[in-house]
Amino acid sequence: RKDMYVSAWTASVQQKLPGNFVGTATYLGNKGTNLITTTYVNVLNPLTGLRPYPAFGVVAWRGNDSNSTFHAMQFNVRREFQNGFLLSANYMWSHSINDGSIGGGESDTVQNIFCRACDKASSDDDVRQVFNLSVAYQLPFGPGRRYFSNPGMARAFLGGWALNTIGTARSGLPVNITIDSANAVVPGGYSVPSSERPDLIPSVSLIPAGGQTPNNWINLAAFAAPAPGTFGNLGRNAFRGPDLWQVDASLAKRISVTERMGIQLRAEVFNIFNRAQYGNPLADISSPLNFGQITTPVNQNATGSGTPREIQLAVRVTF
Repeated sequence: RKDMYVSAWTASVQQKLPGNFVGTATYLGNKGTNLITTTYVNVLNPLTGLRPYPAFGVVAWRGNDSNSTFHAMQFNVRREFQNGFLLSANYMWSHSINDGSIGGGESDTVQNIFCRACDKASSDDDVRQVFNLSVAYQLPFGPGRRYFSNPGMARAFLGGWALNTIGTARSGLPVNITIDSANAVVPGGYSVPSSERPDLIPSVSLIPAGGQTPNNWINLAAFAAPAPGTFGNLGRNAFRGPDLWQVDASLAKRISVTERMGIQLRAEVFNIFNRAQYGNPLADISSPLNFGQITTPVNQNATGSGTPREIQLAVRVTF
């Protein structure tokens, strides 16, 4: 096998802005070469109807003949921590493209065994737009602050508080719409499981007439089974799942016990608005009863972005 490698390049411009802000614009790019791929060989030749090695059936094959590309523009505005306040906003537009290679971060197999390049499309983890906003604010109470800096009950209760907030939003992940095809109806005589795609019917909207809902995210009427002996004309990862956004926040208070020892009390809330974060819909048109339905959240783990609202209380001792 050939060695996989990635070539990467970047260019960045930074500018100081009024109000102690700094703006940065960055271009990122990379190219993956000789990525691991999975496909099948010893299939029927569409012209002759014969296999290269008639004594054997279809053979799974893995090698290094795939590629990937990634391009992104990043914009950042940041106010350095000053007077107890920090703000950072980041936006990225990007496009991750590959041909379904394992080395590109996924494990798809091409629809057309004879044409890996025909599966070149957005990668499974292509998030086209991402926005993050972070704010940290130390309340102006307590030692060295504007209010209640002198010893007393007010300083003891109001001093040492800090508020932190992180907001995140991103566009939806790609959805690969597929169809189950019999071996006899596809060129090569072998239908790759979960990789064949339907035909897209012209002038029919992919969005359901009543709008997108978790029970009906994709319009089934926009697709049809390909004619026998042909591949579907729908591209890989041609649709998008739901967007995601959530806001996390924390409130913390530091209590000085001695000159070198302190206690921090923290209350943290993740997904503070308890917004439902949906995963991708089911997308096999061979199962019309549940096609287009979203049956899982975007994150089924206990922590991380996309979980239901979580509240966490903590005590931290520093010394």
